Amino acid sequence: MELVQSPMTERQRGYREQYRTRIAGWYNGWLHVAVIYAIGAAALYIYIANIGAVAWWEWLTIPVVLLACNFFEWFLHRHVMHRPLRFPGMRAIYTRHTLMHHQFFTDSEMRFADSHDWRVTFFPPYALVTFILMSIPGALFLGWLISPNVGWLVMCTTTSMYLIYEFMHFCCHVEENLFVRWCPLVNTLRRHHTAHHDQSLMMERNMNLTFPIADWAMGTSDLDRGLLGTLFNGYGTKHVRKDMRRTSRTPGRKSEAAAGGTAGATA
Repeated sequence: MELVQSPMTERQRGYREQYRTRIAGWYNGWLHVAVIYAIGAAALYIYIANIGAVAWWEWLTIPVVLLACNFFEWFLHRHVMHRPLRFPGMRAIYTRHTLMHHQFFTDSEMRFADSHDWRVTFFPPYALVTFILMSIPGALFLGWLISPNVGWLVMCTTTSMYLIYEFMHFCCHVEENLFVRWCPLVNTLRRHHTAHHDQSLMMERNMNLTFPIADWAMGTSDLDRGLLGTLFNGYGTKHVRKDMRRTSRTPGRKSEAAAGGTAGATA
């Protein structure tokens, strides 16, 4: 199935058709998403069950860790997902994101056709498990150094940020509707991420996928606004920078062919 009315180029349409032929026949988008959020819900249940009598200052863990996650998200997106590093695992992330996701979705056509396309929209469920495992050492250390509640709140925040990431990213690729157009932060991220899918900007601009805080702080936002203006910009284009360097980094045919082969191996 494909979108009937769409401004996508024939090149993008052809890539989408090619990618879909390599998705395993047993794949189910609804199951994919259900597994991700079931893992997240189960993890949050365990964390929360171990939290008790939280002091006021312990609640400060949430905004601090949220901010740290936001910058980690920015760093991972800019320096791993858009850079062909030599390490096999990181190179696979680059291939899946830059050579596949950014060919399947462009700023001309950001929508998926149906739930089958969620294979290229959401990360595999094991990515959440990996992120949880990565969070454990820091949470254990802070739980020992400060208090057990702080450790559990660290885990609550990191896991929640991952789930928010997936939700916000989904909102960027779903069909236009009243919720994504008018919900604060969501509408900002939708325009923000669409601009990121411009292949002449994707290597340098709009790296955040939850809230564009790090993009604002690191000067990689495509907007010339303060923090609040950047966060609540919505669909507006009035403040889009006019001085951005635009360098096309479209993957070549050889890279696209390799990406197609990897899609078959990872689907």
